[in-house]
Amino acid sequence: MRLELIERHLKGCRVLDPADVEVTGISCDSRSIRGGGVLFAALPGEHVDGNDFIEDAVRRGAVCILTERETDIRGEGAVPMIIVPDVREALSGLASLLSGEPSKRLALVGVTGTNGKTTTTYLLEAIFSEAGFSAGVVGTVNYRYGTRVYPAPHTTPQAPELQGILKEMADSGVTHCAMEVSSHALEQKRVNGCGFDCVVFTNLTPEHLDYHKTMEEYFNAKALLFGLLKEGGRAVVNRDDPWADRALTKAPGAVTYSLSEGAEVHPLWYKLSEDGIRALVATPAGPVEVSSVLVGDYNLQNILASIAASIVLGIDARAVERGIFALERVPGRLEKVSGPGNLFNAYVDYAHTPDALERALATLAGITTGRIITVFGCGGNRDRTKRPRMGEAAARFSALTVITSDNPRDEDPLSIIGEIEAGIKGVRKYDADEFFSDEKGYMVIPERADAIRKAVTAARQGDTVLVAGKGHEDYQIIGPKRVHFDDTEVLRSALAAMS
Repeated sequence: MRLELIERHLKGCRVLDPADVEVTGISCDSRSIRGGGVLFAALPGEHVDGNDFIEDAVRRGAVCILTERETDIRGEGAVPMIIVPDVREALSGLASLLSGEPSKRLALVGVTGTNGKTTTTYLLEAIFSEAGFSAGVVGTVNYRYGTRVYPAPHTTPQAPELQGILKEMADSGVTHCAMEVSSHALEQKRVNGCGFDCVVFTNLTPEHLDYHKTMEEYFNAKALLFGLLKEGGRAVVNRDDPWADRALTKAPGAVTYSLSEGAEVHPLWYKLSEDGIRALVATPAGPVEVSSVLVGDYNLQNILASIAASIVLGIDARAVERGIFALERVPGRLEKVSGPGNLFNAYVDYAHTPDALERALATLAGITTGRIITVFGCGGNRDRTKRPRMGEAAARFSALTVITSDNPRDEDPLSIIGEIEAGIKGVRKYDADEFFSDEKGYMVIPERADAIRKAVTAARQGDTVLVAGKGHEDYQIIGPKRVHFDDTEVLRSALAAMS
């Protein structure tokens, strides 16, 4: 793309030191530049400012700079500098343009909300496949299509990477893509170069308040997704969520779903059990029969969201039924882990907010004949206000709560654990090496593997063990290091050792 075309696209920009350059790629990270036609976007950030790396980007071969302010790097050898009012907005549009506006070639569904995004996109992927479409997914677990799977450092990547992935998908024949859209991505305009055929609002509960500060700001970030619908696109809104009325003011004409009557998509009847979900769902396109191995009423809500989005896209109801039935697991989302001959159930779940943990535990309480034993911790350098609330929720539902380390990052794990303990009232504190009797209580075991093993050895027939907080993650972040750690692997090993 010639600089002249970029200038025409970015109406109202100023170009310093204009030159006849060809832009073939865009980067937000100067370290990734290896010469050859790269435009460097100097993004402002929470901790670093991209403008501080302009000189490095030019030295590495950047042919053009996109920024909000003029710097003093001028004179001989200077490259063109494009000054715009909002570099993130400009970056999203340019990334899409340079990639050939791939969202126009895809049926694109964006899913936002505090909880349920991953499961809903997995359901949509399965439905797309059963309907005969070629499916792609951009989300927390990974970015994938066909036989290709990419690691996901962010739920929603930066605009250049995102548009590149969507272009790859469209070029390879993908027709339908389900995308998790985070509040950070919306606030930072990473998806502004996308047009969505359908957007889904699952729910809103306290999370990321270290970033958004208030629930109002958090909602406003999520609601930005409604403004990215293509002409003729429609939103889907969870009518059961307290923020639904606010969401519907932002998305008139939305299709609603609910566990009860009063929404276009709702169950006529449903049954929840340890074996999964059975339901008959009313929709504007006729009834849909649901048979799923997923458990719990919140997973029924995720199923309803996927049904509603499929109806918006005009997918046949029988394909929807087959897709829901075909989905056998969602990594780390109330995922059952079995060992040889164990007489109790064990699950791994990503729940890392008070609401998500409470939902998971409430679901397990409904299908457990014995006691619930919960292992969890809280991440460091993240919202501290949720820690005591998660402690309270875990202790309320669990006979034994084992508080451990999650991803402590730069914080002292014991300090994090202390803040969790502050929410646990009126129950016994066991020593880590103490035998767990039937007296309700909790214990502190900072080493996560030891905590999981303790929970397994404390369980007996009819009990349920829940390991929460990390889900699909296969690492722990301790200080500056990322070390391998997989809850499922450790749990399965502990179960095997009991046989």
